[in-house]
Amino acid sequence: MKNSNATAMILGSALLAVGLAIQPTSSFAQEPVKAQEPAKVAVTAEKKKESAALKAIAASKALYVGAAKCKSCHNKESQGGINDKWEKMGHSKGFTQLASPESLKLGKELGIKKPQEAAECLKCHVTAYGLPKEKLHKRFKPELGVQCETCHGPGSDHVKTRLTEAKENKVESGTLREIPAGEMVMPDELLCLSCHNEDSPSYKEFKYGKNLETIRHLHPKREKPRVLPPKKVVKKDSTEPAKKDG
Repeated sequence: MKNSNATAMILGSALLAVGLAIQPTSSFAQEPVKAQEPAKVAVTAEKKKESAALKAIAASKALYVGAAKCKSCHNKESQGGINDKWEKMGHSKGFTQLASPESLKLGKELGIKKPQEAAECLKCHVTAYGLPKEKLHKRFKPELGVQCETCHGPGSDHVKTRLTEAKENKVESGTLREIPAGEMVMPDELLCLSCHNEDSPSYKEFKYGKNLETIRHLHPKREKPRVLPPKKVVKKDSTEPAKKDG
């Protein structure tokens, strides 16, 4: 295990984990750590790439409003019941999972008495951890774990814009609206890998394409997803005999 970031992600592959619904036991005292900054993740030993999604999130001037606010619109059946889907995912239990026997055991091995109070764990188990309170809406609840805005960026501008549009144009519930570029972030593979990586003591191989389908939450009227898995590269068999001309 690596000492510097070994506890970055206790969930391991949280996209597949259901988690234990244990109630928070800490007062959630935040420590100053760098959060939501453009993460550089190793793609090969020689080359690194930057997450465009994390870069956009870091540059956003909006506030984090929290999943409870998102739920007001995104849990309607006409919208696909997105919040209910999220609540069944391991992401929603990112914070409570840190109080589980498994997490406490791993924490003890790493010299961490209370994972729910450790910056090394919270930076990947809680949305917007370490950010100044000015970036958080007064009703934002960090104990809700890995919320919508971890992947889609702070949502106050999105909420204001969509509610204003619905009021002025009398948009019917369930209408599929295309969101202008810059209003909401679409996650990329490197965003996921900023937490789902070998620095986690419980890391398991992370398969982006497979896990992406596991957490997919489309609007019922959207035919094609906006976030797609990487295209498969078919390598030509070098042992195949070359075709002769003629």
